[in-house]
Amino acid sequence: MAYFAAGYLASEPQPLSQPHIERTAVVSYVIDGDTIALQGGEHVRLTGVDTPELRSANPVDKARAHEAKRFVENLCPPGKEIGLDVDGLRPKDRRSRTLAVVYVQADNSWIHVNAELIRKGFAEVLFVPPSEFNPYKWLN
Repeated sequence: MAYFAAGYLASEPQPLSQPHIERTAVVSYVIDGDTIALQGGEHVRLTGVDTPELRSANPVDKARAHEAKRFVENLCPPGKEIGLDVDGLRPKDRRSRTLAVVYVQADNSWIHVNAELIRKGFAEVLFVPPSEFNPYKWLN
């Protein structure tokens, strides 16, 4: 996996004009690089991406996990309203977390958080069919 922690704040996220947002929610806190807790107790697992685990025994992976979490926290701090596009083919994972693409608004445009994690090197593609989303298409 390519990893570019030193430069992730230097380059700007790629904005979108108008994504498909099914509903909005407010962030309670970021659990890790690919999971967000929402106000009301719902947990959202960012579909199509996989970040290193915070509890990894490998110090390099653990450091990368914390970088991924900080990246998401910068985009989605507590109290931030986010847009969700829930996976219509598989709305929940085996842990009952909502599987979704997460969007955050910045400067009158939208940022596709899942794609940015991959683009910046904080996550690998994790394509688990059935899914309405193909994360390989986000790489273009």
